[in-house]
Amino acid sequence: MNRDDMISRQLLQLAHRIKQRRNLHIKNLNLTTEQGDALRYFAEHSHQTIAMFKDYQGITHQTARVIVQHMVTAGVVKLVPNPDDGRSKLVVVTALGSTKYDQLDKHGWKTSAELFAGFTPEEQQQFLALARRANANLEGK
Repeated sequence: MNRDDMISRQLLQLAHRIKQRRNLHIKNLNLTTEQGDALRYFAEHSHQTIAMFKDYQGITHQTARVIVQHMVTAGVVKLVPNPDDGRSKLVVVTALGSTKYDQLDKHGWKTSAELFAGFTPEEQQQFLALARRANANLEGK
């Protein structure tokens, strides 16, 4: 078996190609990669604070705050008072942010369709199950 036959090498190449496509699309939406990731998080998890985003991403509070502040300036999200805790604010996706999120989501589905071209539905499910299992094996290590 040569280096090109190593599964980890093939997966790294696949991940690199997927990430390149995602980053290009995020850039076309006038967002940074970090902002695109944050938009996806806040669109898919309502009633979240900057601190919750920080914990989810495993980044510092200051970094999370800067990402969100740039998104506020761009009109993609807004900060609203947290009714459960007056010391924090909730990050809410705006109409512009929802439009950009929808575009990100469509791009993700398009990439998935291209990735699985020629796969049967059973092969797609098998690939997904194996990828989830492999991720679980390495989680937290």
